[in-house]
Amino acid sequence: MVCTDGTEVTSPIVVSACNPHDTFLKWLKNPPSHAVSLVERWRAIPNDDGYESKIDAIVAGPPTLKTGEPLGATTVISPSLAEIHHGFAMMSRGQVLAQPGMLVNSPSAVDHTLVPDGRHVFSLEVLYTPYGLAGGWPNSDEPQRWLDEVAGVLAPGFLESLIEWRAMTPETYEREFHLPHGHATSFAGGPLAALHNKNPELTRYETAVKGLYLTGAATFPGAGIWGASGRNAALRILARHG
Repeated sequence: MVCTDGTEVTSPIVVSACNPHDTFLKWLKNPPSHAVSLVERWRAIPNDDGYESKIDAIVAGPPTLKTGEPLGATTVISPSLAEIHHGFAMMSRGQVLAQPGMLVNSPSAVDHTLVPDGRHVFSLEVLYTPYGLAGGWPNSDEPQRWLDEVAGVLAPGFLESLIEWRAMTPETYEREFHLPHGHATSFAGGPLAALHNKNPELTRYETAVKGLYLTGAATFPGAGIWGASGRNAALRILARHG
């Protein structure tokens, strides 16, 4: 591996937790002949569009639901199944559902050490927000609309308690985190795909390049599964080299 300053680092084992497209198509130089088919297979796999946005905020008081319950662990605000299906279809037209699915939480309600006294962290994830939003994201009123929507299920005064907030949209994820099309490369297969996958490196963690392994959200079982893919990859490496 060659760093941006020209420093060369060598290792018999490399584990990539990044987008497989970048791993195989940008960073893997001069692949061995038996790995050419792997590279070409990934060249033919399109990048999926991002579908999720996030608002991070600092608020003056602990956010609570209208019922008086404090936000702590993730609270799911979900439309009907029919609306979810409609929202998925709307993404292809660059539109967002009027009442999108939301995941709401306040980590500081559980861990007060995250913030100074008198402040709280508020997190809002909004689903089915298209990468190619009609009219573009920079001038969109969508993020403010999501805050207005979530305020409807929170106790009065939430909007007034906002001190600072930012919106992370698919376009932002691409620009700031280098995620193509703003898509967090999460493994999308189910149990069957774990057993029979046309891209076996996503479930077996080992690649056709000796010493190169994959882990991270693109590999089984995907994102949000408490580091399971990292553990699985480590066990594979230990079994092969330990």
